[in-house]
Amino acid sequence: MMKLHIGCFNQPQEGWHNTDITPHIYISRIPLAARLLRAVGKITEERFQEHKAGVFRKVHYLDVAKTFPYSSGSASAVFSSHIIEHISIDGARAMLKESLRILAPGGICRVVAPSLEWAFSFYDEAAPERTLSIIFEHEQTGKNRHQWMYTAKSLIRTMEEVGFNKVRQCQYREGALPDLNLIDNRPENSIYVEGTKT
Repeated sequence: MMKLHIGCFNQPQEGWHNTDITPHIYISRIPLAARLLRAVGKITEERFQEHKAGVFRKVHYLDVAKTFPYSSGSASAVFSSHIIEHISIDGARAMLKESLRILAPGGICRVVAPSLEWAFSFYDEAAPERTLSIIFEHEQTGKNRHQWMYTAKSLIRTMEEVGFNKVRQCQYREGALPDLNLIDNRPENSIYVEGTKT
């Protein structure tokens, strides 16, 4: 069965169906495109080296705002890390509903997100800028800005509301999802929540 990795960017994992919406997917399919873009300064040396290594050829396009192009019950696991905060709450619910649909009974969905509690730990009434910057990522543009933030309890509730069962908070690289030692790669300032399809 498929194990779906949503929003992997430059971290595809063996044994997973790695997805993202990055334009680097298309660049990787055009011969010499990455070399040309590097030559004119449109991509960094780091990104160019990733292209040379074939990183983005392992990634498939998936727009989580749309119906997933996978059959119901076709996946045993779904994983996303620091993706859900970049889409609206309605978009997040739609993504979670699609994740639930494609999971087989007993399948696990793990969602990792930046912690709103952590952001609020920096709150200073006289100077709220750091907290606001963490929440909104205002220095970013477009899809890289945050649209919503979660506490562990609010993420658990959201997953339960779309139909997941046995939803619980986990710790970094702790839980029932397979390959956590490889795929869980955000130990900093994150919350980790898993739910099961019954």
